[in-house]
Amino acid sequence: IPAGKKVSDPQKIIRIVREKVKLEDSIAESDTLEIKRNGEIIKIGVIHIPSFYLDWDGMRSHDPDYHSTSRDVKKLITELTSAGVKGILIDLRKDGGGFLTEAVNLTGLFVRTGPVVQVRQSDGSVKVEEIEDEGVHYDGPLVVLIDRFSASASEIFAAAIQDYGRGLIVGTQSYGKGTVQNAMDLTRFFPRTKHKFGQLKLTVAKFYRINGGSTQHKGVFPDISFPSRWTAEEVGESSNKNALLWDHIQPLTYQKVNDIQPKIITKLQKEHQQRIKKDKAYKEYVDDVDEFKKEREITTVSLLESKRKKEREKKEAKENKDSGEKDKKDKKNKKKKDILLDESANILTDLILLS
Repeated sequence: IPAGKKVSDPQKIIRIVREKVKLEDSIAESDTLEIKRNGEIIKIGVIHIPSFYLDWDGMRSHDPDYHSTSRDVKKLITELTSAGVKGILIDLRKDGGGFLTEAVNLTGLFVRTGPVVQVRQSDGSVKVEEIEDEGVHYDGPLVVLIDRFSASASEIFAAAIQDYGRGLIVGTQSYGKGTVQNAMDLTRFFPRTKHKFGQLKLTVAKFYRINGGSTQHKGVFPDISFPSRWTAEEVGESSNKNALLWDHIQPLTYQKVNDIQPKIITKLQKEHQQRIKKDKAYKEYVDDVDEFKKEREITTVSLLESKRKKEREKKEAKENKDSGEKDKKDKKNKKKKDILLDESANILTDLILLS
C-alpha cells in the first residue's frame, strides 16, 4: 500500500531480489548549506550518518583505507573546515545505530577525553566506555539532528554531546533503544542431538548516560523540538508491550566542555519560533503532519460506495495539486527542499552568531 494511501485503495505488488549490501553504498557523506544573514553568507557543513558502521575485516587485515563511521567523519570534517564552514550539523535521522565503539570514537572527535556511556550487565556490574584522548578534531559550533528513528548508538552519541554541553540537539524524541541483546544457541544444551533447536534472544545489558539516566524507553529529548508524525505510543521502544522501563544509576564525574546555558537555549528557541512563523514551507510541513495525525485517528470506514468514491476523489485531487506544486518548486530549486535540515542549519547559524 503506497504511503499516504488507505487500506481500501488499490495495492501494488513490488518484488524485491535480495543482494549483498556494500558498505560503500551507505557510508557517511557531507554537504554544505549557505545561510543568508544580514547580507552575509554563512556556510554550514552537513554530515549525514546512515549508521554506526565498521569494516571489521578491513580493520583486522590492517587495510589503511578501511571504512568506519569515526574515520570517515574525521575525513569529512577536515574537508569541510578546509572549505571554510562556520559550523557543523550532524544528521542522525533514521540512523538505527550499530557499533558501540564507533559511537565512542565519534564522540572523541568533538570531546577530548572522558566517559561516553555506562553499560550495566545483568549481574549489576557497570562498565564505562571512555574516549581515548587523540585530540579534538573539531571544536567549533555543533548541532545534532535526531528523529524518532534515531536509535541505540545514535542516542549514545547524541546523549554524550548533550551531557557534555558540546553541542545543541534538535529534532524529535529519539527511539529509546537502550538495551543489549545476545542470541543464545539452544542446541548447545543438547550436545548429542542431531536436531537444531534455534536461538533465544536474551537482554543482557542496558545503556546509561554519563549523567546516570538510561537511554532506554525515553531516548534523548532534543533541546529544540520539531513536530513529528509519530508519537511515543506508535513508534519507538516505548511502543513495545514488554519493553524495559527507564531508570537511572549513579552518575559519573565529568567536566562539561562548552556548557550551553538554559538562557542560550531559550534565546535560540525564541528565534526559531519567530522564524518558522514566517516560513511558508515549514508551515506547510506542520499542516501535513497535523493532517497525517488526523487520518491515523480515523477508526471507521464508510460502506457507502458513493461516499468512499468522493473521499478518494477528494484525496487524489489534493495529491495531484500538491504533486504539481512540488514539481514546480523542485524544478525551480533543482533540489528537493529538506525543511527540517534547513531549519536545523538556521538554528546552528543562530548559535554561531551568539558565539
